[in-house]
Amino acid sequence: MKLKHISTKFIFAFVGILTAVFAVLMAVLYIGFRVTMNNYIREDCYSLQGELDGAVTEVVNESAYLYGRLVSTANVTLLNEIADSSLPDERREESFAELCARTGADGEYFNDLALIAGDSYFSIGGGDVPSSADLEYLSSNRNRMLFLGSSGGSIIMGIYSSGGVADFSGYFLFYMDEARINQMCNPANAGEGYSFLMRSDGYIVSHVDSSLVGRVVVYSDLYNPAAAPEYKTAVLDGVRSIIVTSRTELLNTRYGFDSVLVSVLDYEYYFGDMDMMILIVSMVCLAALAAATVTAVVRARKLSRPLVLLSGKISSANQLAPAPPSVLSEGDELTQLERTYDKMMNRIFNLVEKSKEDMLLQRKLELESLYMQINPHFLYNTLDAISWMARIKKQPEIDRLVMNLAKFFRLFLHGGDKFVTVADEVEMIKSYLEIDAIRFPGRVSVHDEVEEEASHEYILKLILQPIIENCIKYAFASKNGNIYIRARTEDEDIILEVEDDGEGFDVPDDVLEIRPSMEGGYGLKNVNERIRLQYGDGYGLTVSSKKGEGTLVIVRLKKLPPESI
Repeated sequence: MKLKHISTKFIFAFVGILTAVFAVLMAVLYIGFRVTMNNYIREDCYSLQGELDGAVTEVVNESAYLYGRLVSTANVTLLNEIADSSLPDERREESFAELCARTGADGEYFNDLALIAGDSYFSIGGGDVPSSADLEYLSSNRNRMLFLGSSGGSIIMGIYSSGGVADFSGYFLFYMDEARINQMCNPANAGEGYSFLMRSDGYIVSHVDSSLVGRVVVYSDLYNPAAAPEYKTAVLDGVRSIIVTSRTELLNTRYGFDSVLVSVLDYEYYFGDMDMMILIVSMVCLAALAAATVTAVVRARKLSRPLVLLSGKISSANQLAPAPPSVLSEGDELTQLERTYDKMMNRIFNLVEKSKEDMLLQRKLELESLYMQINPHFLYNTLDAISWMARIKKQPEIDRLVMNLAKFFRLFLHGGDKFVTVADEVEMIKSYLEIDAIRFPGRVSVHDEVEEEASHEYILKLILQPIIENCIKYAFASKNGNIYIRARTEDEDIILEVEDDGEGFDVPDDVLEIRPSMEGGYGLKNVNERIRLQYGDGYGLTVSSKKGEGTLVIVRLKKLPPESI
């Protein structure tokens, strides 16, 4: 479909831009809401994990402290009696009961305390004996406190102890109240959801659903037991959920406690209102877009009519003549545009008429320009007259100064040419330095090394003089020295070098931004800009210097074809 009419183009452009703006706005709102909400939920969940970790850590620490009291040196005799299988079981059971009474094993977290020594089982509460698989799991992880499962409303946590203060080895079993631990894992501020405790192998230790205790979770990939809390979203049993997992703080402590805290929260509890709000905002934006589209169609048709009239007027301007009468009557921007067009046409007509006069004036200016070229000859003749007078008066220094000045101006002006040869540029610099030598004898010695091939190449005039001026002014302010001028060709480039053995300086980053001094001169900035304008961005000045060793300025120019000179 071709968009021939400006009204159609306007409508499509307006609606397109408005749609893009609404799309970006919705994207920003959605992403902003999501990021903000995710950060809030993450911090909330991580805070919850911290609280749960503290609660579980408290229980585990209580068990660890109790275990430490049980196997202390004060209980060596009782432990040896319990371990002595030659004693009657009644005597060993009495020793175990006395051991528990000494250590205060009836704390608030414990329903029972048991010990398995050899083939004997001792308990103060009559709890069930763990399965052989649980005991094998405990035996393979010696000196680690591990969850073994549940029994009669209790969570069993055990540790296999051997090689301690007594000639004793066996299993200590701590029966903790599962309901109390489940209450710790599900405080009132947990929001919509639940938390549970499991081992790193997926074995559920405590859960709000008691039927799941002792089972292995089937979503093991979601419950990655990382050290720091992990935040994920997933669908569990058809319900979108937020899952946060973390290991307990005691993972790398003395007892190597192995447990994972898992919080499963309702996704809709946190994000439901946000999704509804985004939906409402989207509907409002779509309604605004529809209303704006209708308004754009009406306004485009109204605007296009005067544009068509103005376009017809512009198309009729085939003859160069004063502007025709106005065709628009409305006092808006289009009327102003028509008036501006009329002024433009009248001005063009006047300029064309005036151009005829300018052609005559141009011829007159060419004659005047030819006359102005005679003026340098007057300067040279005057300098020659001064030179001859100095010779007659036997003033060789004045004669030398005037002759070098005249030579400098002849090379500088060079008939008004823009380009000079490398040889002429170097010769002009020598004249400039000769003048300086008359003023300050012995301050600077100049040495030139110009390759034959480079000497005949044409370059911009007055490239080296500002560089030499800087050398004299700054490098030899407090000492005498040498200036070396070199010129060579390098493929399609001309390389000029000006090097001195003066004082040197720390080169600033903006060295080529230095502007002319109050005394005059072009300055390095102007020289560099002239080169870049003539030759391109790949050409210009490079300055390097070191205090006490001197300064090197490299000028890179491009060989000029003969037709451009």
